[in-house]
Amino acid sequence: MTTTYNLNGRNVQDIATAVRNYLESSENMETQCFITNEGTAVLQAKARGGALKQFVGLDRAITVRITPVSETHITVDIGEGKWVDKGIVMTVSWFVLWPLAVTSTVGMMRQHQLPKKINSVIQNSLFCIA
Repeated sequence: MTTTYNLNGRNVQDIATAVRNYLESSENMETQCFITNEGTAVLQAKARGGALKQFVGLDRAITVRITPVSETHITVDIGEGKWVDKGIVMTVSWFVLWPLAVTSTVGMMRQHQLPKKINSVIQNSLFCIA
C-alpha cells in the first residue's frame, strides 16, 4: 500500500520518529530504523515475545518505507508481514490443536489492521493528498 503525503513543514525523520514511537509504545513492537543516502527512512518492526508468539500465530512484522519525492512530498509504503505462516498455522491447527486456530486468526486480524493504524498516525501529523 503506497500513499502520498504533503510534508507541511515536517521532514522524513519527523514522520519516522512518530511511527516508531507509536509501534514501540502502543503496539509493543521492537523497531529498527535507518535512513538511506537518498533520504528514505526504512522502519522495520516485529512483535516482542519471540518463539511462543510465533508458534501460536500472534507474532507480527511490518516494514514502513518513507521516501521523499520532492521537498514538500513523501510516499509511504507499508509492507505487511507473514500472512503465509499464519495461514499454515491456522490450517494445521484446525486438525491438531484447534485453539491455535483462534490465536492465529487473532494474529491475522491484528496484522491486517496495523497498516491502517500506521497511516492514521501519519495522517494525524500531515494531510493526505492522494
